[in-house]
Amino acid sequence: AYDAWNICQGDTNVVIGISDSGLDTTVVDIMSNIKYNYADPIDGIDNDNDGFVDNYYGWNIVNNNGNIYRTVIHGTFVAGISSATTDNGSELAGVGFRCKFLPVCNQNSTLGLVGGYESIVYAADHGCQIINCSWGGISPYDPYGQDIINYATFNRGALVVAAAGNTNGQYT
Repeated sequence: AYDAWNICQGDTNVVIGISDSGLDTTVVDIMSNIKYNYADPIDGIDNDNDGFVDNYYGWNIVNNNGNIYRTVIHGTFVAGISSATTDNGSELAGVGFRCKFLPVCNQNSTLGLVGGYESIVYAADHGCQIINCSWGGISPYDPYGQDIINYATFNRGALVVAAAGNTNGQYT
């Protein structure tokens, strides 16, 4: 990261979609780099007419609301790695340096993935140029999933990045 920062320190216009478990919203270094939706303040009204009420902080696919707060640490870690505030004397530094991020919660209370593909569509439709899906696991080829990736990539211009799993096995 240090060598890369000598070349580029990110851009506040670049938004990274974090399709994960949600965030611990008490972590200041993370909350300061959320891509807030100022057009839809929390007031019970869909002010920006995008079909999502109060999606000021992002969206919770599981609960179909704007509450992205979760104590599960994975989404917080991923958001911090990508976009934690840098050069502020605190303990975190995201490799995206100045990049913003948009949290999309897609895990239920038992950490099961719910609406993973829907979270990709949400992130792509809300301006994310990069969408991180560090879900892990092994799954067979899924034409529907490929259609979603194609939509985000070809229709919305997003780069979708996925985890390769959490085992020492080979993937095809």
